[in-house]
Amino acid sequence: MPFRRRHPGFRRRSQPTLARRQGGTGATFSGSVGLIRHSFSQNATIGSVKAQCFILGAYNPTLYGTPLALDGSSTKVLSNNYLEEGSRFDYVNINMTIRQTDTSVNNQVYVGMIATSFNEGQLSAALMTTNFKDFIESNSDGEMINKSAEQTYSVDEYRLKDIQQHNIRGLLNKQFQLYSGRVITVNQVLKVPGKCRRSQNGMFLGLVVLNDSGSMTAGTDVEVRIDTFFKEIPADVA
Repeated sequence: MPFRRRHPGFRRRSQPTLARRQGGTGATFSGSVGLIRHSFSQNATIGSVKAQCFILGAYNPTLYGTPLALDGSSTKVLSNNYLEEGSRFDYVNINMTIRQTDTSVNNQVYVGMIATSFNEGQLSAALMTTNFKDFIESNSDGEMINKSAEQTYSVDEYRLKDIQQHNIRGLLNKQFQLYSGRVITVNQVLKVPGKCRRSQNGMFLGLVVLNDSGSMTAGTDVEVRIDTFFKEIPADVA
């Protein structure tokens, strides 16, 4: 076997990761164009045998708004989770809290994900019901929103509907048990699925929270708060 000479002080450099390209949470520029910081809070009370979808990021130029300057921030900011056409986002920071409304009962909560792009999300109203249980909506331009109200849903219904299992991923992978005042907290940086990184018609990324705690009484409600943050890279450089 031929001898391979190693040169001290030299080593092969790996390709930069998405996180390195986009910079840390303090990054203000991508290339020569300023980033846009998005921070948004969502709250809901979800009854038993109910579920609700919470938006993480979605294509919707109509609801996008105008990025604003903010004292103390070197970049412009937006207080929503909508993106302009052609923009990119690679990571979403998620802080989620789920708490009981009645600590004398037990609650079972499940969390799944919806991720769509192009024709997956830009569907007729009938197919939105079949595929996504109306947790998300789309208009004729492919602009996406989440339904802001809870929908009647259960673990049994999800198990029986394989189409919804395909489109609402991982809902039964982990069950969260709440009892005696226990609070569920999640602080995670989510890597955006490849098909959702570019903002285009039909693009939607969101979480579905299902409360399946048995009897439909007031004591089985849970309170959910989700705070999100991400950096939008405008289409000029994305």
